[in-house]
Amino acid sequence: MTRLLISAAIILSAPSLLAQEVPFKPDSEFELHISMNFKVRPPADVTKIKIEETFGEYEKRTSNTPLPFVILLLNVVKASEEEVRLSVSKNGKAYYSRKVETGKDVKLDIGFSDDIKDRTIEHEYEITFFTDRKKPVSRILIYFSEEGDYLVNGVKRGRI
Repeated sequence: MTRLLISAAIILSAPSLLAQEVPFKPDSEFELHISMNFKVRPPADVTKIKIEETFGEYEKRTSNTPLPFVILLLNVVKASEEEVRLSVSKNGKAYYSRKVETGKDVKLDIGFSDDIKDRTIEHEYEITFFTDRKKPVSRILIYFSEEGDYLVNGVKRGRI
């Protein structure tokens, strides 16, 4: 019976040993800046009526006033020999991938700051660095709070 319990404990703990969390990339190895521009929302279809939409939501959707738009600029200052590719994901799905090039900015259009705060678009991004065999080496986690705080790897860097 004890042999069975020991075997079960080893089997149950094995996946947790394999699923080690990918470490954060050190701050000294990358620079991440926010660029705020003003953009006008793309024109909305005013012929459609959304029954559950409030007047404020309608105004926001159909406004042609320039609004603050968030762009992230990532510069990899130092990459290890293992870090060959980087992938940007939001909501757990990769949407951008490229070869790692040190000293060259990677531009990521995030969206309108109001939409980020209102949670109508994604508010959390993960940049993962991979080996040539697609094994994750390190990562950068970017998070925007509902108040507009901007965190990188859990450390507050500013506000949008």
